[in-house]
Amino acid sequence: MCNRYVQKGREVRPGQRTTVLMKGPGAEFEITFDEAIFGGPARRESRDYWIEREGAEPVLVPDIERFGEKNKVTGEQNWEEVPAHSAMEGLLLPRPPGKDYRLLKIVTQPATAEQLARLGNDRAPVFRQTKG
Repeated sequence: MCNRYVQKGREVRPGQRTTVLMKGPGAEFEITFDEAIFGGPARRESRDYWIEREGAEPVLVPDIERFGEKNKVTGEQNWEEVPAHSAMEGLLLPRPPGKDYRLLKIVTQPATAEQLARLGNDRAPVFRQTKG
């Protein structure tokens, strides 16, 4: 599910600001946006709903070092390291009227059997490698 992550050495939890990369004129993820607020997960299977009905736009959450999951059985916080130059897929919702932020949903997919065994959670974030 991804209940927290480390971005550029800083732990980010729900409700905290984070940096995302938005698509620029060349359709490349190249525009930095620092006013996103981490607002939990969005299932990959519901991606079309978030984009078409909620007006979300696909973004990348760059420079991720590791992510955290809470074990559903024990309640223990677990962490998973990720390779250098990893970015999570996200969906950035439109700015609410009168607010100065946009809510970020981290895209998740079903966890692999290995992730389920290690993390104790049936969902995991979707990652991409970025240029180093």
